[in-house]
Amino acid sequence: MGIKFAHLPAGYITCRLLYAKFEKRIHDYSTYLFWGMFGAVAPDLDHFLQVMPDPSDEPHHYYFTHFPLFWLLLCMISYVWLSSSNNQNPLSAFMFSLGGFIHTMLDTVIGSIYWFAPFSDEEYGIVSFVKYYDPSKLPDFWNFGYVLDFLVILWAFTLWSKSRKDKEGRRSAEL
Repeated sequence: MGIKFAHLPAGYITCRLLYAKFEKRIHDYSTYLFWGMFGAVAPDLDHFLQVMPDPSDEPHHYYFTHFPLFWLLLCMISYVWLSSSNNQNPLSAFMFSLGGFIHTMLDTVIGSIYWFAPFSDEEYGIVSFVKYYDPSKLPDFWNFGYVLDFLVILWAFTLWSKSRKDKEGRRSAEL
């Protein structure tokens, strides 16, 4: 049991938290948000590889899309590009790669990730499938992974609500 639903909201949180830093470079907020949120779910595109006619016997987290070093390399390349340009394309690339890296960090909390792949086959995880309940007494959704999912989703919802209220307040002030 791991993080199931929090990746997309984590991408939203990342975009919202970094908005003030990159506000002057953001020409289209929806594009900025799209690339940050898409990057946060992009590592799970490896699920499509598992349904191909000749699926690999490798575990889901052993595809390159779940290699933190891959996402760190993309982050560094896009950051260099971002540092040398003022348009939104390098920012989109940076937010995409940052979202992918954050995805692997979230997967490390509950499951395990090959942090040094492809150079090492050793898995690393903070909490591996820990359940803080007696299964005979509580339903499965009280698993630690689901609780963490809920907290990330709640955080994203709180940020979204606050941004909606801020927009409504600005509209009222303009009238």
